[in-house]
Amino acid sequence: MSDINLLAENENLGGFREFLGFRVLEWEPGRVQASIPVAEHLLNRNGFVHGGVLTTLLDSAAGLSGTYCALPGNIRRCSTISLNTQFMSPAQEGVLRAEGVMLKRGSKIFFAEARVTLGDVLVATAQGSFRYVLGGDDENGVFAR
Repeated sequence: MSDINLLAENENLGGFREFLGFRVLEWEPGRVQASIPVAEHLLNRNGFVHGGVLTTLLDSAAGLSGTYCALPGNIRRCSTISLNTQFMSPAQEGVLRAEGVMLKRGSKIFFAEARVTLGDVLVATAQGSFRYVLGGDDENGVFAR
């Protein structure tokens, strides 16, 4: 991946992903790795990472897996159509790591899966379908404003 696009993705997170501490670690065609450090404001009343945080991480990783763009300064976008999640283990501290993988792509829609781990523990998984929006279906993307 272009270091310029990886830097831009991490600098232009937007409010919610920035609030979560979301970071893209690696990004290439069809695959992404991202992380969120566990923090007190991400915990539910039982002291575990809230399911909404895990779902956001899964959704973001799966969506990013289908929107890699090799052209520096250009981006691709998508919108989630459906996301099916499974929660396996609670998480309380550490760094959550997600891997998203694109499974199949059509002209306007792609299918992806993601998994979140905490060390060697599988915390959650998801499978989803995503629709390209705003020129995201073009491999060259569109200029990021």
